[in-house]
This record gives sequence, structure tokens and C-alpha cells, in this order.
Amino acid sequence: MLVLAGVATGGFFAVQSVNSSAPTGVAAPTSAPTSAPTAAPTAAPSVTTPAQPSGTSMLNSEITDPKALSLKEAFPDKKVDAAGTTFTRVKSELDDDCADAASGPFAEALKAQKCSRVLRATYVDRKRRYAVTTGIAVLPSRDAALEVDQAKNLDRNLWFRGLAGPDGSGGDRVNIAGGYAAGLVWGRYIVFSYATHADGHTPTGKEKTLVKVSSEFRDETAKVLERRVADN
Repeated sequence: MLVLAGVATGGFFAVQSVNSSAPTGVAAPTSAPTSAPTAAPTAAPSVTTPAQPSGTSMLNSEITDPKALSLKEAFPDKKVDAAGTTFTRVKSELDDDCADAASGPFAEALKAQKCSRVLRATYVDRKRRYAVTTGIAVLPSRDAALEVDQAKNLDRNLWFRGLAGPDGSGGDRVNIAGGYAAGLVWGRYIVFSYATHADGHTPTGKEKTLVKVSSEFRDETAKVLERRVADN
């Protein structure tokens, strides 16, 4: 069941609740069932092309923004404060084949629009209650990023994949657990986050903390692009 949790300027929030039969795209490490959730989901609204902050148009193209984004630049801090607690990074990964970091038609769209890399990192709070994967997808242009964004299907979680942390890290179920997604398109980049309960149990549509965790991580990751503009 997908429950809409709100809409931000240029972005979105949604919760994907899964049962023991995970929908395609929220597969366990074995094989993914092909059935969608049985409950009729609430469709995520279309998002109009957002206005960008003044002075950030250099992010719209790899011609004006040619520097490759590295893991060190994308995730400079081992620890991140969000939702009133401290999260520690347990894993990071750079995928040159963007389709490996996504699923379904969304993965195909990343490839078709010549995505060059997806950078992901997973963080866990100090009490191991919450785990969140956040990241950035790099496209050649803003138009390409917007085209890819239109291919997401949050009803079936056909979007970016959670990045599982090491066993026992508290982040080892983020790739199979239901959670809250938040994202935005800024220039040629798609910034995203996916927050879950560390033990993998399904959140409800009334969840508040995960909404805050996901949105704050999305905003924290977007600061990487703010710094890139400032340093230009």
C-alpha cells in the first residue's frame, strides 16, 4: 500500500508499505515476486518542473558542470544529524552502471538518458532504530534528469534501490524494508533518500519520524550541490 505523505517544492514524499510478499523492486536477496501490492495504492501526484534558485543554472549541464561527483564529495561526513539524533554511515557505493542502483523501467530510463553514475550511502542511528539510504544520480542535463524522474513508479517501488549495509550494522535490511522516500531534481542531478525501520518492520501511513528522517537526509545530501555552486 502506498500512502502519500506530502509534496515538497520540486520533490515528493511517499511511503511504501510492504508485506511478506514484497512487490517488484523491494526484493529480498533471492528472487523478486512479480506481484504488486494487493491494496489499491494512492498514485503519487505529478510534479511540475520546479523553479531553481538563482545562480544555480550551472548545474543544468555537464558542459557547465564538468567535474565528476565522487563519494568523498557526495558524503563528506561519517556522521549526520537528522530528526534529533545522530546517524553513522555504514556503507557507501558508486555505481557506474546506474541501472544496478535502481529497478524496473526507472532503471531503464537512467540508462536511456545516459546516467553516468549513482552514488549511494546508508546511515544508521545510534540506537539502530532507523536506517536510511541517500544518494545522488548524475545525468548529462537537467532535461535528462527530469525525464528519468517521470519514469519512477512509487506505487510499486520501482525507483532507486536501498543499499544494504553489512550484517549486524543495522542497515542490512534497508533494501527489503518498507519505508518513506523523498527526492528532488536539481539541475542534472536527482537527489534521493529512503528511510526505513532498521529491523525491517513495515511502517504505517501515520509514521512521522521516518518522514522527517527521509526529508532531512534528502536536504542534507542536496547541500552537496549547494557547495558545488558556491565553489564554482
